[in-house]
Amino acid sequence: MLISFEKVWKTYGRGEARVDALAGVDFTIDRGEFVAIMGPSGSGKSTAMNIIGCLDTPTSGRYGFLGVDAGRLDRGRRAILRNLYIGFVFQGYNLLPRTTAVENVELPLIYRGVQARERRELAMRALAQVGLAGREHHTPAELSGGQQQRVAIARAIVSTPTLLVADEPTGNLDTQRSHEIMDLLTGLNRDIGLSIVMVTHEPDIAAYADRTIGFLDGHIAYDQAKAEAA
Repeated sequence: MLISFEKVWKTYGRGEARVDALAGVDFTIDRGEFVAIMGPSGSGKSTAMNIIGCLDTPTSGRYGFLGVDAGRLDRGRRAILRNLYIGFVFQGYNLLPRTTAVENVELPLIYRGVQARERRELAMRALAQVGLAGREHHTPAELSGGQQQRVAIARAIVSTPTLLVADEPTGNLDTQRSHEIMDLLTGLNRDIGLSIVMVTHEPDIAAYADRTIGFLDGHIAYDQAKAEAA
């Protein structure tokens, strides 16, 4: 098992201002799964994603990651866990604008203390893996939106994470580029066994996942495998 939520609550505010973003949520995700998380604004999906990515912690309950009670780790230890095991892809790409594609991809390896020559080799390999061989020395301004998102994916996978957390990864892309990115993510899940948890509000994008968990008012409204939803 990769991820487990056991009666996870996340509460903000007190008294009349109290909001239960998550209200006793239970679910598990196994290694190698590709799971989409859906729900309207305020449903709890982003809160769940932040806890999964060790960017936040539960108010109560247990968040388990690879058997570790990650919700009880302090900020420093959660940062180490993220660095070692989790890659992130965001809607806005979050690339350094004056930095080449290969230099952007190298960034997580710098934090790990990987030497320059090995960093460059690993970054070049990751860019080739996402279909950007030959674009390594282009800056973001010289790349299309779809290519920039491919750079962001290469940066997320260059350190061979156990889990990829993708937050609206196609939100800034047109339909064709969106499906190209989803084909890429599906291939990474299938070919190298990369576990993926993706937040999206688009049903056609969620359909690429093997399983969809729907949130509503801090609760799980449904949890469907692709075969069940078909």
